[in-house]
Amino acid sequence: MTPKLVRDIMKIGVPTCNLETPLPEIAKIMARENADAVIVMDEFGACGVISQSDLVHAYPRNFLLLSAKDVMTDRIVSIPPEAAVTAASHLMQDEKVHQLFVMHEHPGPSRPSAVITMHAVVRDMAGLEPERPELPKPVAGKSAAKRPLRKQ
Repeated sequence: MTPKLVRDIMKIGVPTCNLETPLPEIAKIMARENADAVIVMDEFGACGVISQSDLVHAYPRNFLLLSAKDVMTDRIVSIPPEAAVTAASHLMQDEKVHQLFVMHEHPGPSRPSAVITMHAVVRDMAGLEPERPELPKPVAGKSAAKRPLRKQ
C-alpha cells in the first residue's frame, strides 16, 4: 500500500490578512472560512501566521486594539504536497503546531496555496473524505459554451 500524501488530504486555499488587520476581522475571517489559522502577508509575501490559539491568548489583552502584527508568529511551518501524511503528523508534533502550510513553488513573493491540519489527519483516520472548498455555482442561464469569444 502506498503511503497517503499531503496533497491527498490538504485543503486548497488559505485565508490571508495583512499586518494591520484588526484581530476582530481576523476572527471573522477564521469563522467564515472555517479555518484554524490565517497567513499574514506583507509586500514581500507571507510573513507570519495567526492561529486560533494566538487569538485566544490575545483575548484578555484588549484585543480590540490589537492587529495581526501584534500577535502573529513569524515562523510559518510548511511542507511539500508530495510529503507523506505520516511525515506531516511528525512535523506537527515536533513543531507543536496544528497545521502545516503548502507554499507556492515559484519565484517572487511567498504565498500559501493549501493547508493540512490535525483535523484533516483525524478525518483521514476516520475514513472520511477530505474537506474541499465548494466551487462557485454557475449563474443561471450562463454557461461557458454560451460566452462570446474574445477577439484576437
